[in-house]
Amino acid sequence: MPQLNIRLAPFLFVVVLLVSCATAQQSSRSESTSLTRADIEQGGSSLFTAREAVRILRPQWLSPPLGRMASSNVMSSGGGGQVVIVYIDDKRQPDLESLATVPATRVVEMRYLDQNRAVLLHGPGHESGVIEVTTLDKRK
Repeated sequence: MPQLNIRLAPFLFVVVLLVSCATAQQSSRSESTSLTRADIEQGGSSLFTAREAVRILRPQWLSPPLGRMASSNVMSSGGGGQVVIVYIDDKRQPDLESLATVPATRVVEMRYLDQNRAVLLHGPGHESGVIEVTTLDKRK
């Protein structure tokens, strides 16, 4: 019986390692796709607007990932680069600068949707991703 335990030890180690890696990856993925009120408060008093919060705490949201969308015709910032589309309380905004109109103290949560989720939830034309902002005003 002790030999069986010794033989199982490497297998069990691999199983535990795989489970912990999967859990850590899932956790970091959800952290990188959401920004909560608590995150903003921990970010410091220099975060006055939702735009500043994203720029400092989740800068990767402002640049869509390269890949198949790099060659697709999506909304452009005028300089040829693609921009993420912003929704504030479920209303589509004209541009990223709309984030600057939302005081950080009014933000309940912000979520980033990658290309696949953005197109699935919002339809064609959202290939560069979406930032969804929920404010205290929506909660009323």
